[in-house]
Amino acid sequence: MTPFYENITNDLRVFYTEGLHFPAHLHSQMELLYVERGIIEVTIFNETRILSKGDFAVIFPNTIHSYDAKEEEEPSRSIISICSLELTGDFFKKLTSYCPTTPFITKEQLHPNVSSAMLELEKEGREGDNRNACRALVLLILSRVLPMVELAKNRDIENYDLTYHIVSYVAEHFQESMNLTELAKHLNVSKYYLSRTFSAKLNTSFNRYINYIRANYAQTLIQSTNYTLTRISVDSGFESQRTFNRAFKEIFGLAPSEYRQRASTTV
Repeated sequence: MTPFYENITNDLRVFYTEGLHFPAHLHSQMELLYVERGIIEVTIFNETRILSKGDFAVIFPNTIHSYDAKEEEEPSRSIISICSLELTGDFFKKLTSYCPTTPFITKEQLHPNVSSAMLELEKEGREGDNRNACRALVLLILSRVLPMVELAKNRDIENYDLTYHIVSYVAEHFQESMNLTELAKHLNVSKYYLSRTFSAKLNTSFNRYINYIRANYAQTLIQSTNYTLTRISVDSGFESQRTFNRAFKEIFGLAPSEYRQRASTTV
């Protein structure tokens, strides 16, 4: 699985991912998902849909979303593009002022330009550094996709939802020391109510959720830097090397040192 995390700073990140599982999260960029094969369950805000080969989803900025690939004979494979709003040109206002009532587009509805552009966008991001070409491909995708979705005026409904506040706060502060009691105090709710919210809305516990976010951030650092594992553990917000090793292995099936060794041999 190729992970991504909330604090994204690049203009554009495009990558293939197989068997993607990622808990509820959000970021200020637009996200595009194209399913190449298999089946994946996608939840965007309060709507869940099973997507299969050829289906597409558009995730507007600051919208909670999650992924849960379904077990099949072959793992699902998708292209994900996370785009800065600086690349969206004249579509910027729509993306920040509106939200889609249904952000999913079926294979039958999707214009063939979109799948081709997603493939080219991934290739351009991997092989080149042509910002103008990437921008042109993003604009082509949006010009085909946005007319296919009904847009409603964004009334910031999410801002009044506790789940939104949980995900947003963790996204900004996961590198800091944090526990359920402190988070409940910050959100002005009881820790028992907060615990039930994690279970009912995020289908996980507080500890597992924050460990997942931290471990995925750590995995990105392992792949993209030469930092020591001790530094990565601290930078990712883990309270100890032992907790880091345990959480990382539980999520990725390998200890951090084993993962780094395997990653270095596949470069």
